[in-house]
Amino acid sequence: MLNVYDIILNLLDGNRIYEPFEWNKKDNIEHIKKIPMIRVTTNTLDDIINTTFVIDNNLLNNIYKKSEVYTDTGVSKIDYALLFTDTYKVVAVEFNKDGKSLFKSYLLLDEEEEILDLSNQIELKNINYKVLKKNINKCLLTREEEFRKNYLLKELKIAYKKKKYEKINYLYEEIYPKDKKTLLDKYKILLDEIESNYSEKYNKLYNIVKLTHKKKTTN
Repeated sequence: MLNVYDIILNLLDGNRIYEPFEWNKKDNIEHIKKIPMIRVTTNTLDDIINTTFVIDNNLLNNIYKKSEVYTDTGVSKIDYALLFTDTYKVVAVEFNKDGKSLFKSYLLLDEEEEILDLSNQIELKNINYKVLKKNINKCLLTREEEFRKNYLLKELKIAYKKKKYEKINYLYEEIYPKDKKTLLDKYKILLDEIESNYSEKYNKLYNIVKLTHKKKTTN
């Protein structure tokens, strides 16, 4: 196990880990003073990135309060945090007291490159862990596209629940102007396509909905 010093992390809750170019000002960006790192196989790292998992007590106890973060008042300990690398990629994970993965972060590219240069010096370690859930939300969408997708899904569900059927009709016909379907079919088609196959054409619907909300605010 090797200690890494002076890095920036964006430990986010959720099923996706965002690349540094997708970080934003509202994220909880943290300046880490110190954090331990271990080297694992590429298959293990894939599980670490793409699943919710739990590590065994031995590893958990070995990293207890070994990480430190700069705060406004000085330096604080992080109970359970660890960097994992396969010598090609690095990911940070914060755990709860039971060893369950809670928050994850990639590293800034220049800091990752420096760490990868050292990673071959670390002995490969086989860790005991159990996958609890595969994070099926992993996708090729950018963070902004993912936000727009979820926003549209929410708006459609609200419109259907509140019986604002004209809104569903209007949005559907913006995408399929000549396709005549029942209201329920239109609703289901939009939900299914936005959920499973979000693409550029749905940005048009997002912009329409946002513009509608903006007009209501200004009136």
